[in-house]
Amino acid sequence: MDTASYCDMLEQQLTAWKSKIREVIRRTDRLTAGEREVVTPSTGSLQAIVGEIDSQLALLKTACTVGWSPQRRTVDAKMRELQVTLKKLSDRVDGPLIPDSLSWVSS
Repeated sequence: MDTASYCDMLEQQLTAWKSKIREVIRRTDRLTAGEREVVTPSTGSLQAIVGEIDSQLALLKTACTVGWSPQRRTVDAKMRELQVTLKKLSDRVDGPLIPDSLSWVSS
């Protein structure tokens, strides 16, 4: 796969993840005040991940190179963090809050 194709694919994946994470955050907004208080640390983590995704997307648009390994490790680490955060969030609300498209993350 050439660099441009890789970068395009990564941009699409990150954009999709950002949308899915925002959907999870929107779902937490519909919880009761008490439930929202319980999940605040997790939603804060999700907001931070969205910020990281935004940073990576900006970098992709300006400097996508063959030497993308350090950024890829960052993205992979954020995906692992996302998995942990979504799992904690589901556990805190005693049930699935994860959209079907993200269900594999919370398992």
